[in-house]
Amino acid sequence: MPELERDNELELAYGVRIRSSGVSATVGDVQRAPTAGGPVRSVAPDDFLADAGEAGARLASVVADAGLRPVLSVPLDDLTVPPGASRTVRAITGDAPFVEISVPGPDPDEGQVVLEVDDAGLVRWHVDVEAALTAAAIADGTPVPPRHVAPVRGGTDQTFRIPVVQVDADGLGGGQRGLLGFGVRKILHLIRFPIEAAAAAAGKAVVGWWEDRHRPHALQLLTPGTLGDVPPPNGVSTARIAELADKPFLVLVHGTFSTIRGGFGGLNRAGTGGPDLTALVAKYEGRVLGFDHQTLHVDPATNADWFLKRLPTDRPVTLDLLTHSRGGLVGRRIAEPDRAAAAGVPTPNVRRLIHVGTPNGGTVLASPKRWTTLIDVFTNLFALLPEETASTTAQAVIELVKQVATGVFNGLAGLTAMDPGNPAVASANALPLGGGLGGAAGVARAIASDYSPGAGDLRFKALNALVDPFFGAGNDLVVPTQGVFEAGDYRVTAPFVVPLPNTVVHTAFFSDARVRAKLGEWLPGAN
Repeated sequence: MPELERDNELELAYGVRIRSSGVSATVGDVQRAPTAGGPVRSVAPDDFLADAGEAGARLASVVADAGLRPVLSVPLDDLTVPPGASRTVRAITGDAPFVEISVPGPDPDEGQVVLEVDDAGLVRWHVDVEAALTAAAIADGTPVPPRHVAPVRGGTDQTFRIPVVQVDADGLGGGQRGLLGFGVRKILHLIRFPIEAAAAAAGKAVVGWWEDRHRPHALQLLTPGTLGDVPPPNGVSTARIAELADKPFLVLVHGTFSTIRGGFGGLNRAGTGGPDLTALVAKYEGRVLGFDHQTLHVDPATNADWFLKRLPTDRPVTLDLLTHSRGGLVGRRIAEPDRAAAAGVPTPNVRRLIHVGTPNGGTVLASPKRWTTLIDVFTNLFALLPEETASTTAQAVIELVKQVATGVFNGLAGLTAMDPGNPAVASANALPLGGGLGGAAGVARAIASDYSPGAGDLRFKALNALVDPFFGAGNDLVVPTQGVFEAGDYRVTAPFVVPLPNTVVHTAFFSDARVRAKLGEWLPGAN
């Protein structure tokens, strides 16, 4: 097997070139998929990830169902970086050691992306250098013309840069090279996918087109038996809401990439402690609503407007909003009196607004130059915590991968609504808590976590160590801890921060007994 020396390059089979910056490695034989020569639309699903460890096996069916097909793979072994090398994962404009692979470009109606599968059990997605630099420019304020379709490359080569980060055994610099070998051995999978012509014909970026088809807004009355169901097309009627409006409703509002069945599945898990969904349905006398909504291509205000227009026009309703992640931003908009008036409905009495892991102050992972890291985190949480991160979440993540990989960065207002660099975030936090939050009676609460891996699966130590440098402060792997309850002048008093040693990651709040106990304490029911 050829040796890739530090700051050198090699010509490999099938038109692949590999270049090193600050890295040495042993390069295995390039493996080309038998179906790589034909149009990707005609290639049958492939289980090429099934043998790529636990993470690959979990991803295999989701990747195949999304139309992604293997082209080739490049094995790398004995990766070595200089002592003290940067541990910043996404350093496209920085000084982290990296390897670059240049590969033949896709056909004009196809895109491609690299999936890195590390031998330690973590995965990372990589878009080509041109797309990564465009994302960094957008985040830094450089004007970039918006586009809904990928640029035509005409068969030119694409280059992918893979930062090589090696995490110490304690995740903090303990001096032992390679946590479980992380950053020492990996396989780079080049994957292609079809670009949806229908999305371009509709004048939409691919994620918006996909959400309109697969994630329409929906509102339904929940029972423990229906939480896992795809919401029916018509959902609960306004007339039925009016019939039940004599008592308060509990409304569940999910977060980014998610659905009600995916985001709140933990509430259906009996034996965890604290009230489960059965108990909450009983406490609210059958008045529990699940609000499924689009989280990527529309902003939280648009989500709130859709919800408000489903409320009765002749009577106010009383709402307790239990929100997760980005759903808390939607909840804040639902509580705005002017928004209800514009929707033609009485202002709802928002009696409770509970933020669980809400990025009220934004999250750095929502910056365009960090979208690939956001994608990586959710992909790995799906692989590592299958009971907490549903396949429906992974499906949305893959669609974002496809759009970013084609260099289309507009049409993602749902993500940029959480970007701390977006002036709208600061504007939303310029006013103190209050407004439509039930007047004097309304109470906001907050639950947050500063995730710290325990003594269990060391893959979480690696993931935490890879993500922490982007925040520079406590976080749950997706949202900064303090920003859940302190964001400008928007401050929620007496937050519950999940205590050490058993903290939780962003997708696992509702399976935690302490979190559920707090919900039982804070949610008054149909009183």
